[in-house]
Amino acid sequence: MTDALPAIECLLFDLDGTLYPIANGYEQHCRNNLWTYMRTRLGVPAGREEDTWRPLFQKYNQSLRALKAGGLQIQEDEYWDCLRAGAEDYLRPDKQVRALLESLPQEKWVFTNCNEKHAGHALHLLGIEDCFRGVIGADTMRESCKPEGKAFELALQRCSADPYRTAMIEDSVKNLRTAKALGMTTVLVASATTHEEGATSKLTVQQSRKAVPQLFGRDHDAPGTWQASAH
Repeated sequence: MTDALPAIECLLFDLDGTLYPIANGYEQHCRNNLWTYMRTRLGVPAGREEDTWRPLFQKYNQSLRALKAGGLQIQEDEYWDCLRAGAEDYLRPDKQVRALLESLPQEKWVFTNCNEKHAGHALHLLGIEDCFRGVIGADTMRESCKPEGKAFELALQRCSADPYRTAMIEDSVKNLRTAKALGMTTVLVASATTHEEGATSKLTVQQSRKAVPQLFGRDHDAPGTWQASAH
């Protein structure tokens, strides 16, 4: 006889690439905004933006922290406003995403390396702002970010959640490794990031219901277009 799975009481959702498809052009748009900001506000020579940013980003996992670690002086509010400008041209409501969220009975939070202001604006544009209790973002994490354990600890504190009764839904394998190490249930959402990190397995929502039944309420039917790998 196997032990019963712990009831999941809290869900942490990543934002970019999880609640909307990363291939919709918004990620590249933000990247272009970043290059513009680096040239016009930080004095990085044209054509040197990516070479300046990439090695720092690979080490620090968030562009703001990366550029600051590189010795660049950044006014944070201005940075976020420049980086996330134009979201309304890319983010639209998706009825199937909303139906999926409504099928999950647990308390839900967004956990993202974006700051809270612009993550909240993205949720508004996606038409799912009211599905979440709140956003845990860069302002809360301060000098840490996903996939660092400190960031996850701050997120769990913010939503008063037990990691063994919490699930993380995310498109980055490296972020889910940290969540798993803390005892959380993890669900990997298929995206370009997933492919870049070498993960290939996918489950439909119906298959996820069987793999992680404690995510779904008994009386809810979820739409079948979301693809994930449950761990």
